[in-house]
Amino acid sequence: MILADTDILSALAKIERLDDLFVLLNASEICVAPGVVVELQQSLALGRDFAQPVFSLIQRGRIRIVQLAAKDASFRDTLPGTLGTGERESIALAKSSGGVVLSNESRVAAHCRAHGIVCLRLPDILRAFWTEGILSKAEVQQAILDLRSKDRMEFKPSTLHAILAE
Repeated sequence: MILADTDILSALAKIERLDDLFVLLNASEICVAPGVVVELQQSLALGRDFAQPVFSLIQRGRIRIVQLAAKDASFRDTLPGTLGTGERESIALAKSSGGVVLSNESRVAAHCRAHGIVCLRLPDILRAFWTEGILSKAEVQQAILDLRSKDRMEFKPSTLHAILAE
């Protein structure tokens, strides 16, 4: 099971690269926790239209909402409250399913590592877009520029080097 959290979905939606994520992952569907949906609904209610493509993918069955079992909820509640609800639920669902979490939060990645869960971060995804031939290197460079302007995202020089290194 591939579980995306809010930040990955919103970042890729803002730069119109959600479809590329499905291609990269060779996935017919990506899953989200209920907390992710709530966070995206809040964004939409605030007039942030980037969330609309995510809801279109939910309606089309490409993004599936996965409910937490009691054991998932129990584990979620052991995770720190400094993580968002969607993040904690995504980690819990990935732990019980042996799934992968897609997140751009270093805190999420750290908790995933601590619990033996694979976490792919945005730099990993951007690098894979071009190394796997989904996008050209120039298109990934443009995606980075778009993330800077549309999502106010900053990249450390070392991160940019890791994404674009031959």
